[in-house]
Amino acid sequence: MDRYLLPCRCGRTVPVEPRQAGETVVCRCGARLSVPSMLEIKSLEPAPSESVAVRPAEVWGWRQLLKLLGVLLLLEAVASWALLARPTSRFQELSPEEVKRNAHQMTPAQAWDHWQWARQGLDRRTDQKYAAAVERYQIWRVVLVFIPALAGVGIIALAMMRRGP
Repeated sequence: MDRYLLPCRCGRTVPVEPRQAGETVVCRCGARLSVPSMLEIKSLEPAPSESVAVRPAEVWGWRQLLKLLGVLLLLEAVASWALLARPTSRFQELSPEEVKRNAHQMTPAQAWDHWQWARQGLDRRTDQKYAAAVERYQIWRVVLVFIPALAGVGIIALAMMRRGP
């Protein structure tokens, strides 16, 4: 297909085809250019063939790289949230043999206290060790989830901003 370069007053050229004769095209600078008739188009400078020229849509620019970085940060935030959101108990940290050995060594009063502790659940405990663990969890949630998620959204928004004239 034949393509020709329509000059603009800014110094750039806009590639046009004979089928666009009589239409109006817009240059990168924002100027509106009238495409000449089919006979007059042939007098314009021919555009380089597409096999030599690289189409801008096929090239990854900084915008596409920023979008990819933003998506990767969002995925990291989701993975971290999935890891941090799962509840754990101290029984998950002990092997089954240790649980059996400890259960057999407990007095009935110790077993009762342990049952009361387990019955409270993870979110209603008030001991210092649990409070420190909750504080560490809150800090890591901010570091591993919210900061990358906000950075990812910000980077994607930056990459999607329109180009200026």
